[in-house]
Amino acid sequence: MRITALALIAALVICFAGCGGAAEAPGPVGTAEATEIRESPEAETTFRRATLYYVSDEGYVVPVTKLIPWEAGIARACLGYMVGTRENTAAAKRMGLVPAIPDGVDMTISIIDGNAKVDLTGYAGLPTAEAELDMIEAIVNTLTEFATVSTVTITRGGEGGTLENGTQLPVRQGAYHLNPEDPELAASAGSAAATLYFPNLSGALTVPVTRYLGKSPSVYAVVSALIDGARGKGLMSCFPENTLLLGAAIENGMATVNLSEDFAAAAQTEGLFSLAYRSLWLTLRELYDFERLEIQVNGRPFAPEEVTPPYSVNGY
Repeated sequence: MRITALALIAALVICFAGCGGAAEAPGPVGTAEATEIRESPEAETTFRRATLYYVSDEGYVVPVTKLIPWEAGIARACLGYMVGTRENTAAAKRMGLVPAIPDGVDMTISIIDGNAKVDLTGYAGLPTAEAELDMIEAIVNTLTEFATVSTVTITRGGEGGTLENGTQLPVRQGAYHLNPEDPELAASAGSAAATLYFPNLSGALTVPVTRYLGKSPSVYAVVSALIDGARGKGLMSCFPENTLLLGAAIENGMATVNLSEDFAAAAQTEGLFSLAYRSLWLTLRELYDFERLEIQVNGRPFAPEEVTPPYSVNGY
């Protein structure tokens, strides 16, 4: 996911209210930024879209696309919005999210040869190994959203090693596959990670989930996995029971998903079709390039609600 807007649909395209103006980066977070991000905007542009990572109320690490003021040192500015200050916490709470970096943490960032080194100071610890991993994943995946960053190294007071609950600090770590359903399959021969997007039960957030499929899964296999539904807590499936996948293909910039008549029941619940469309769009865009998506029922176009792609994840 790279940096690149009906009551239920309004909940999907959520502004990170209050964070863009009132929530400031928590004090200076370092000045040593060798070969810093050089993605300065056009002269008339004062904001840029950034993808930041938070923890949802259900316990998932999720991306949020936020419009933030552009400034030199944009990488550390992004991490500043993810620290649990009072302002950042209040803004995140309105979206059902929690900042992954504890309050009081300052960060110095240097970026050399594609590796971003983040040194944490003022870190007083987190209560669980899960919370430690959430913080690490949020930092790594936020920084690797930048085209000039491919890996991230995190130190604490200049030293590597482990945190209090045994979580290893990463060294030259690439972006993590988030919220894996079966982590033990990651090293299995013949398995490939696919990112599937499911809404949470309120429909307010779209959560990336890693499911391991066969090597080089087809468009059909990826869509079929999405239709099979979510396995994790607090997530919903957008496809009515007994919905069958009749076909899935991408040709000439058009993604086409053909479903059985059972999917027509989605029209009986306001917003459900739009949730399904959004889930399909985000899931397929992780792997494929296309410009349009058409959902069909028994080979005929089916669109009981208006949709407005392209989508950014949990942003505006």
